[in-house]
Amino acid sequence: MALKVKELLQLQSLQGFKLVSGDKGLDKAVCSAGIADYEFAPDVNYHNDNAFDKDSFVISSLLFAQNDSTRILDAVRNLYELGISAFAYKSVIYNELPAEVLAFSNENNLPIFSFGPELYFENIIYEIMEAVQRDDTQILTEANIKKMIENELPKEEVLRISKSISLLFKKNAMAIYLKPFATGTKLDMSRIFRNFYLNKSLKNKAMLCKYNKGLFIILTSAYEEDEKFELILNEAMESLSINEKKVYIARGNIYHPYEELDRCLREAYHTFAASVTDCRDYGHFNNIGSFKYLIPLKDSYALNEFTESILLPILDKEEYLNTVITLVINNGDITSTALECNCHQNTIRYRLSKVRELIGAGKKTEFEFYAELSTAVRIYLLKKRAAL
Repeated sequence: MALKVKELLQLQSLQGFKLVSGDKGLDKAVCSAGIADYEFAPDVNYHNDNAFDKDSFVISSLLFAQNDSTRILDAVRNLYELGISAFAYKSVIYNELPAEVLAFSNENNLPIFSFGPELYFENIIYEIMEAVQRDDTQILTEANIKKMIENELPKEEVLRISKSISLLFKKNAMAIYLKPFATGTKLDMSRIFRNFYLNKSLKNKAMLCKYNKGLFIILTSAYEEDEKFELILNEAMESLSINEKKVYIARGNIYHPYEELDRCLREAYHTFAASVTDCRDYGHFNNIGSFKYLIPLKDSYALNEFTESILLPILDKEEYLNTVITLVINNGDITSTALECNCHQNTIRYRLSKVRELIGAGKKTEFEFYAELSTAVRIYLLKKRAAL
């Protein structure tokens, strides 16, 4: 369930809020927060229906009405028509609101609060958005994300989760999974989430979810072109101050979020898993090749038995095991494998011939040998490197 206006009043930054009207609207849901600043100023010709999210908690200094109190009613009426859940003003210009504003608030069950000059807008917005995010994470938990990635949730449960989170999905959605290249390196989640909460333009286009020490960014757009999502992703990366040169950026395809949010998450995470396994940034699900079926089948009895039959004879022979892993990561290229192993190409060929003998593949063609070896090595690495 979404947070209600009255529940947000427990937040530290809202402790000094005083309800002045609209008490019958305290059960309204809140999914976002915003600041009414220049939008209603007399010298600004501004009109944008997307300036404030539906079900948002809007705060203002009322500076736009400094010389004309009638502008307050116009602003409150406009915000109400946009579907906001509550309005609060800082009592620096006006201690009390005009009677007609209070009457409008009571008639339409729109809660209006006042708060003192000692409270900072940034802290208020941050705490509200953090509370909304906490509410989201109680629904979109790591456990639920894991179930969606592993295709263990029925479609009706995916639909329930999609409709319960604060992001109001548009027609299309894409998931991106981010995690640092360097082992042991972590994303600065506190800074990332704070930057996100304070970015007004991102709130109706994206949401963040922590998962397995990495980060999902779920994007939504009315358009289905990849280029539109790339623009939103670029805006998010810049706003969140994430260095794209230091992280895997694993993208899935575009789907209808209320029907296939699980597929969005699955494709993005499988792209990351393939990238980690092959030590290569694949970037997009469409680029991961055989991993599209290897990852979903990684735990099957048949595939695990096949992998064991190939690799068991060399698991205790570090030199041979490292050689075949390096060969597979280099797509079967002997020259690149020799360079990486710091030895002669003939040494690599000798080791491979010994591996052939050990696994009983002496009569197989080069193509058959490599095809079986690469499948077994990738299943082994998926479990070891990608922790799948």
